[in-house]
Amino acid sequence: MNVYDLLWILLAYLIGSVSWGLLFGFAHGLDLRRRDLPGGSGVFRQLGPVWGVLTALLDAAKGAIVAYLAALAPEGLAPWMATAVVAGHCWPVFFGFSGGGGLAPSLGFFLVFRPQVTLAALLVVVVVALLYYPWWKRTGGVLGIYPIPFAALFGYAHALWALRADREGFLAVLGATLVVLVRGLRLLQGKR
Repeated sequence: MNVYDLLWILLAYLIGSVSWGLLFGFAHGLDLRRRDLPGGSGVFRQLGPVWGVLTALLDAAKGAIVAYLAALAPEGLAPWMATAVVAGHCWPVFFGFSGGGGLAPSLGFFLVFRPQVTLAALLVVVVVALLYYPWWKRTGGVLGIYPIPFAALFGYAHALWALRADREGFLAVLGATLVVLVRGLRLLQGKR
């Protein structure tokens, strides 16, 4: 890996570091990190559905933009760029390294990078979330994890399995998954 390659990865990280949820929160006079995560679901809970959906779409667009850039980058950088855009979202340099959970930018990246596998994984997420939701509502679910992040674990697992013969795709999903898992574990420990 050379300096030119590192610049592509840094660009992916910087794009990921644009936290739309925090920007929308600041526009409403709130630092969402004091109440919730600044991703789509946190913004939905704190500012309402319009802002939450807009945040999720813009966060997914960050991932999609990086996926398009990865197609222009030197061969073999896509896994690094996928990991970097999700890491930027989770630990944004522009906002004190405290950001969202990483689901939307990884979804945006993989919808462009490996659309068929991603749509199948998204179906897995929807089915698991629908099955988990009633139990979560009654009991608080597994460790109190909300339905979408819980179901996303199954979506990532499906994508890893489906891409096991596609080295670049597998490594990209693995990198994004590891970032989301580390972020999720830190959140479960109460560390924002």
